[in-house]
Amino acid sequence: MSSGAEGASINTHCPDPYLALPLHGTRLIEASAGTGKTFTLATLFTRLVVEQGLRIGQILAVTFTDAATQELRKRIRERLALAARLVDLQPGDDETPDALLTRQVLQRHLHDGTETAKALKRRLQVAADEIDLAAIFTIHGFCTRVLREHALESGHTFDPPELLASDRELLEELAADLWRVHANDPATLEPLTWLWSHPDALAADLRALLASPPLHPPLQPLAVDDPRPALQGTAAELSMAVREHGERFFLDLCEAVDNKWINGVSYKLGWLHPLGRQLLGWAERGDAAELLSSDRLPALLPDALVAKTNKKFADRTPSSPLQAPLERYVALLAQREQWLRATALNFLHALREEATQRLSALKRVRRVQTYDDLIDGVARALEGPQRLALVKQLRAQYRIALVDEFQDTDDRQWGIFHTVFGASPEVDELGLQPALFLIGDPKQAIYGFRGGDIHTYLKAKQVAEQAPALDQNFRSRPAVLRALQALYDNAGEDAFLERDIRFEPVRPGGVRVDEDYLRDGRAAPALTLRLLRSDGEKALGADAA
Repeated sequence: MSSGAEGASINTHCPDPYLALPLHGTRLIEASAGTGKTFTLATLFTRLVVEQGLRIGQILAVTFTDAATQELRKRIRERLALAARLVDLQPGDDETPDALLTRQVLQRHLHDGTETAKALKRRLQVAADEIDLAAIFTIHGFCTRVLREHALESGHTFDPPELLASDRELLEELAADLWRVHANDPATLEPLTWLWSHPDALAADLRALLASPPLHPPLQPLAVDDPRPALQGTAAELSMAVREHGERFFLDLCEAVDNKWINGVSYKLGWLHPLGRQLLGWAERGDAAELLSSDRLPALLPDALVAKTNKKFADRTPSSPLQAPLERYVALLAQREQWLRATALNFLHALREEATQRLSALKRVRRVQTYDDLIDGVARALEGPQRLALVKQLRAQYRIALVDEFQDTDDRQWGIFHTVFGASPEVDELGLQPALFLIGDPKQAIYGFRGGDIHTYLKAKQVAEQAPALDQNFRSRPAVLRALQALYDNAGEDAFLERDIRFEPVRPGGVRVDEDYLRDGRAAPALTLRLLRSDGEKALGADAA
C-alpha cells in the first residue's frame, strides 16, 4: 500500500512503509507536490494516538500558515473519527485508501492484546472530539505559547509587550534615524550613499539586513588607502587632455563608425555623441573634485579600439594623446570602486550591528515586539542558563514534533526544534529520546522571502535519517509527470542552482489519467514550452520575461 491522496490506488501486496516507520529519532520526509504529504501526516498522527497512547495535545505539529493548520486539523479529525468507526466495523469491499490503511493500524494494535477494542474506540473518539486542543500551530503561534506558558524558564515577563502585526513603521523610523546620523558624518556619507540613494531605500532593505543569516562576505580590513587623491590628480591631467584633443578624437571615432572601420555593433553613434558631450562638458568645468564615471570609458582605450577595428582597416584605428591619461584614469577609477566596495561592506557590517541595537532599544521604549522577536525569544531561551529546564518542560508537554514545510525554516527555527526534539546535547543530558519529524520539499523552497534559508534544510538533512520517499503523485496525470521529468533531466545537476537539491522522479498514483483532458478527441499535450529570446547580446531581463 502506498500513502497518497484520497482516491489513490491500493496495492495490498506492498505494505505502506509508514506503518513500520519507527516513531522516534530525527527523520526527514521529502515529499514532492501531490504525493500525499497530509495523508501521511494523518497516518503518523493516528499511529501515535493508537500505538503510543498519546493524547491529541501531546503531538506538536508546526505548519507554515494559519490556513495550513486548519486544513491539517480537519484532516486529522476526519482520520481519527474514521478510526473510531472502523474499530468494530467489518471490512467492506470498496474501502477507501485511508480506511484500508487505518484498519491495518488498528488490527496490528489490537492483535498485541494490550487494549480492548472498546477502550481503543473510546480513546479515538475522545481524540477526534478534542481536536480543538490539538497542538497544531504556526512557528509564531508555537513560540508565543512557549513564551507565555514558560515565562520564567524563557526569561520573559508574564505581561508581554504588544505584538505588532507589521514592523514597517518601526523600520521606517529606524532608517530615517540612521540616515540622519550617517549622512552628516563625512566618514560614512560616501559608503551610505553608495549603498542606498535615499532613506526609503535603506528602510526597504533593513528587514533583510537584520535577518538572522550571517552577512557575507565577512568583515575584512582595507588593503590600501583611498585612491581618490591619485585619481583627482589624474583627473586634472585627463581634463586638460580632453580640452586639447577631445573634440578631434570624437570626430575621428564617429568617422570610423560611419565608414565601418570599427565594429558597428560595439560602437554606435547613439552613445558616442552623448559621451563626447559629457566628457567635453566635464573638462570645460575643470573641477578636479568632480569625478566622471561611465561604463563606456574603457571602450575608448587603445586595446579596445584595436580589438574592434575591422582587419582590412587596421591602420584606421582612431587614436589620441588623451588616451594615455584616460587609461591611467580608468585604472584608478576601478581601484577606487574596489576600495569603495570594501569600505561599504565594512560600513554595512557596522550599520547592521548599530541598527540591531537601536531597534532593540526602540522596541523596549515602546513596549512592542514583532513576530520575529517571538522566534528570537525562544531561541535565546534555549541558549541560556535555563535551557535544560525549558527543554524538560517542553518535552513533558509535547512528546514528538512534526515540522511541515521545513524547507522554509531558517537557522533559528531549526535550532529550536533540534534543541528540544532532536539529537541535541540537552536531549541527551536529560536522558530523552529524539522525536522529530521534518517534512519538506527543497524544490519548493522560497529562499529569501520571509527569511527562509535552504542551507538550513540541507544542514538538517545531513543529521536526519531519511524516511521512505513519497514517490507517487496523485494530483497530476502521467503525461505531465513525464514532461516535467524530461524538462528537469535536460537541466541536469544545476536545475536548482544548489547541486544538493535534485528533481526526484515520481510515479503516477493512478487517480488521474491522460484521457481526463482531451483536445480534439485526443489527450491534450502535457506541457507547452515556449523559449523567449532577447533581441540584443544581453540575456532577457526578469521584467521583460
